Order: sequence, then structure tokens, then C-alpha cells
Amino acid sequence: MDNKAQNASGDQRSDHWARLDAFLQIDPRDAGCDEAMEMLDVYAELLAAGNDPSERFPGVHAHFLACGACAQDLEGLLSALTGPASSQPGPP
Repeated sequence: MDNKAQNASGDQRSDHWARLDAFLQIDPRDAGCDEAMEMLDVYAELLAAGNDPSERFPGVHAHFLACGACAQDLEGLLSALTGPASSQPGPP
């Protein structure tokens, strides 16, 4: 087997290990994208009002910490609710 074939095979194995490692590091409380999107407006409104929704919705909070795409959605909605120059706390 030539070096390219060995490297490709090694890259595939490395990718599998990287994905497994990422999966194992997921917070077991993570509610997932679907639930986070269902609660997005409620979570953002609580943040905008100066409340801490992480205690009431720990699974959703864990998801916003882990998922960049959902965290961006939260940040955008929070900005729309409070305005860009708000003194309200940002997303988790």
C-alpha cells in the first residue's frame, strides 16, 4: 500500500476517533437542537428581562453552551429584543 492510501486510511480512522471523542464530551443534560429551538424565545425573553434561565432550563442552557449555531440564534434574538447597545447580560 502506498503512503497516500495509508494516510487516507489513517485520516478516516482519526476522523472516527475525533467524532467519538466529541460525542463522549457531550453534556448529558444537553437538550439538543430541537428542544433548544422550541424554547429559544422563552429563554431569550428571560435573559432580556435580566433573569437567569439556566436554572429553569439546564438542558437548554447546556445545549447553547455546546452548539455554536443555536447560540448564534439565541444571540441574534436577544439582540433583536434588547438592541445592540443593551446593558443586559449576553447569552450563556
